[in-house]
Amino acid sequence: MKKIYLILFFTTALCLAGFAQTNSAYFTEGYKLRHQLNPAFAGSKSYFSLGTGNISFATRSNVGISTFLYPYNGQLTTFMNGAVSSDEFLGKLHRKNIFGIDANLNLISVGAWGKHGFTTVDLNVKSSTALNLPRDLFDFMKNAGQKQSYDINNLGVRTRNYLELAIGHSHSITERLNVGVKVKVLLGIMNAEVNVDRMKIDMNGDKWSVNADGSIYAAGLVDVGTKAGTNQVDFERISFIEDIDDLSGGLGYGGAIDLGASYEIIDGLTVSAALLDLGLMSWGKSVTARTDNTPWEFDGFDNIAINDPESENTIDSQLDALGEDLKKLLIMYKEDGTGRKSEMLTATLNIGAEYKMPFYKKLSAGFLYSNRFAKAYSKYEGRFFVNIHPVKWFEFSTNHGISNHGSMWGAALSFDFPGISIFLGTDNILCNVTPPLEGIGISVPYGQANFSVDFGLTFNLSKIRHLGDRR
Repeated sequence: MKKIYLILFFTTALCLAGFAQTNSAYFTEGYKLRHQLNPAFAGSKSYFSLGTGNISFATRSNVGISTFLYPYNGQLTTFMNGAVSSDEFLGKLHRKNIFGIDANLNLISVGAWGKHGFTTVDLNVKSSTALNLPRDLFDFMKNAGQKQSYDINNLGVRTRNYLELAIGHSHSITERLNVGVKVKVLLGIMNAEVNVDRMKIDMNGDKWSVNADGSIYAAGLVDVGTKAGTNQVDFERISFIEDIDDLSGGLGYGGAIDLGASYEIIDGLTVSAALLDLGLMSWGKSVTARTDNTPWEFDGFDNIAINDPESENTIDSQLDALGEDLKKLLIMYKEDGTGRKSEMLTATLNIGAEYKMPFYKKLSAGFLYSNRFAKAYSKYEGRFFVNIHPVKWFEFSTNHGISNHGSMWGAALSFDFPGISIFLGTDNILCNVTPPLEGIGISVPYGQANFSVDFGLTFNLSKIRHLGDRR
């Protein structure tokens, strides 16, 4: 678990809409699960899939690995190295530094054309983890001792994981207006959140005195362990529940709806809008922990040495040391008793417009605005699209997006053959990655840590149809 937390902290290799659903697919008609972006969109054919309809994964952040790791003597070192200036490092940070991972696995999907429209049934597993690290925390880590007091606010991490059964229907009201609705039944698997609303750190002799207002909430498959003989949370013992009997009553139950519509204003110009995941989840037996009113002492962060090829202090060991220090910074105590907790889901708003070129109807331009309402972890973006559909079985779309997490290029490919459809898309094409990091063994984005990939394979059961066809 320790290695997982460290990779999350620095590369976002762990993180919420449609839970990694690729926005680059919004105007790609051949993508059979496009109704997950707007329930008013009907599939171009009846289809089914088992485990392959949508497999998507995305990381998102407004900072990147180049913010935290720096070249030194031909190798890499962390921002804690004295050779890295404070102004250079802190100048790359935001007031809120967001890291996140979203994942979606479609277990079963069926879409069928009927006399009155297009009906879908989906079974999905959705996972989302996000981390918010304020700039003041890094100021303390880098410059501890230069000031006598530090105020760190709004530090947090949360994860949401659940199973979703969705039944949707899209229907043509007029030749130009299509509407859709999707009803979802949810089974919560794991829900955990750590929030530190306020942390005051003051110099007290040769140590730091820490006073904080924070809490932990956990339900489902996550277990919060304590240190032997105490009720103090042991961050080394936060793990998954192994005994299924311990899970009884801790799962979550909920429901949600998706609403969507599309309208052709004039020939060739269509506008659309959707509100996704409008609902709530209620969690059962849970674990809570809180800080108390008693300050505690903290020794401070060790000065992480450079990645000297003659020593064993690799990037991996440097991250381990930082992780250990962070665990000592926060002390919470587990509370007795359990209780239910209800919360709204993370809703997403999509608004799009597409115009088919009058001189070549198979070429179009589009724009999509997407806003995911997640408080400190919210993401909003606008994307400009160019789409081409030269033949019935092939589509290509490319786009440029600007968001609160930076700018990015995306693309989508769809192959829609008589018996099978294949989709591949990304909201951010990676052009700059590091070599595999020693001790971690993976390459990571060097700039802002935004990456996504979406793959879909479905089996077609009918000829091409569209809402409004007079058949």
